[in-house]
Amino acid sequence: MKITFLGTGTSHGIPAIGCTCAVCRSTDPKNKRRRSSLYVEAGGRHLIIDTAPDFRDQVLTFGVSRVDAVLLTHAHADHIFGFDDLRRFCFMQKMRIPVYGSQATIGSMRIKFSYIMEESLWRATAPQVDFIEVDSSFSIADIDIEPLAVPHGPMAVYGYVIRHAGQSVGYFPDCSALDAMTIDRLRGVDVMILDALREEPHPTHLCLDESVEYLKNIGAEQSYITHLCHALEHNRTQSRLPEGIAVPYDGLVTEW
Repeated sequence: MKITFLGTGTSHGIPAIGCTCAVCRSTDPKNKRRRSSLYVEAGGRHLIIDTAPDFRDQVLTFGVSRVDAVLLTHAHADHIFGFDDLRRFCFMQKMRIPVYGSQATIGSMRIKFSYIMEESLWRATAPQVDFIEVDSSFSIADIDIEPLAVPHGPMAVYGYVIRHAGQSVGYFPDCSALDAMTIDRLRGVDVMILDALREEPHPTHLCLDESVEYLKNIGAEQSYITHLCHALEHNRTQSRLPEGIAVPYDGLVTEW
């Protein structure tokens, strides 16, 4: 299994527009963060989790040449507004791309991207996708995917556990808590990626200390935090983290 962090930032991206803080002015490329998204390669299949507004830049910069399926965590703008650029993959691959999400997420996608469904002159140039609502585990070829609902403030969103050939990764970029049942489902994953917005508590995201405690409890061989805002400088944050928990950066590739 191979994963590429296409984006590790929060909804504003880093640098944030108009901000002159030290992180936004940093020349360290590890402090340049696109909106959060993950590319997963397993069993000859290529999956995207969330089509961030930076999707076109992400796939061009990090060499994404194929997309076989898309998993959506939820329909907030920072996770879906690169969706239209899937049309290039549909055209190149000569296929309709399946897009998976919760009933609420897919319902929202049908509204926000209504032109995809319309019978009109423009439909031929829209992404050719099949929206698929899921509320339990499903498979794409020999890849097993388990959606797990978690709170993102007052709403429920999905995180995903992806398993293939005895290997697994958990990806939960927007999350404000994990209950005991979810933690039990996550124990045993090889790689765990979890929201950690900033140091201070936040009503809809995990803060750094909360995320670290959950990651220690889950106990993956390697863990990462993601969806980071400009309050978290890469090297300083990494120096605070225990062994086995890392700050990723855009373009980081992990293979196991």
